[in-house]
Amino acid sequence: MPRQAREKGEFSTYHIIQRGNDRKEIFLSDYDKNRFIETLIKMKNKYNFIIYAYCLMDNHVHLLINDNGNDISKIMKSINVSYVLYFNRKYKRYGHFFQNRFISELITDDTYLVEVSKYIHNNPVKVNIVQQPEAYRWSSYGDYMRNGTLGFIDTDKILDGFSNTRSKAIKEYQNYVNKIGNTVEIIDIEDHHEGVNENTVFIDSITDARETLTYMLADRNLLMEECLVNKDIRNEMIRYLRKNSNLTLKEIGQIVGGISESRISRISSS
Repeated sequence: MPRQAREKGEFSTYHIIQRGNDRKEIFLSDYDKNRFIETLIKMKNKYNFIIYAYCLMDNHVHLLINDNGNDISKIMKSINVSYVLYFNRKYKRYGHFFQNRFISELITDDTYLVEVSKYIHNNPVKVNIVQQPEAYRWSSYGDYMRNGTLGFIDTDKILDGFSNTRSKAIKEYQNYVNKIGNTVEIIDIEDHHEGVNENTVFIDSITDARETLTYMLADRNLLMEECLVNKDIRNEMIRYLRKNSNLTLKEIGQIVGGISESRISRISSS
């Protein structure tokens, strides 16, 4: 059954949750969290999307993003691929990392946008990691309290709704976030499930494969053209695709320079 297309307008804002596969941890250290933030900034600069809020938890990520006219699926794929390649290389792991599809909720009014930002910033409080959101290092809440000093979070959209005076807006937003309960009902997307099962794969098309390999090689300062003539690296790419995709032997052969199916089979099993 084909997947249903995601809702979107020309410029759309989303609350996004990306979980680890089987809810496993996706951050094992503070360095990992820093690396994800660096990746977020890198892709923001590339696609020019807008970040209103984020929160990094050990096994999932909350993002509040306006796509600024770009394809949100492409944005998320780029963020995920870049981080997964880093994580897999660092911890020498293979296989599924994120749940196959990110969870998204389309946000269509400013009142709900502000409420979702409160929900995101209170996530560590909700699970008793901290008592106050400002005590949690890995969210954008501190940037709201410091008037946008990080530089990559758009705090104006939300703070301007509280007051034209910035210091007053910050104080009112702080009171709003710390107030128990919700002004409007938040749709619970935390436990939403996208139908991921043990047969789902991370790479499911030739386009995805080429994009993934390009990120993988660029992270090592290599070009695809160089690697196709380097037997060791080419074979590494073949094995990677066999373990992390549902591509046929023929499709993998096309990607790595027209190698025969029988040869792909021998390389991947060696």
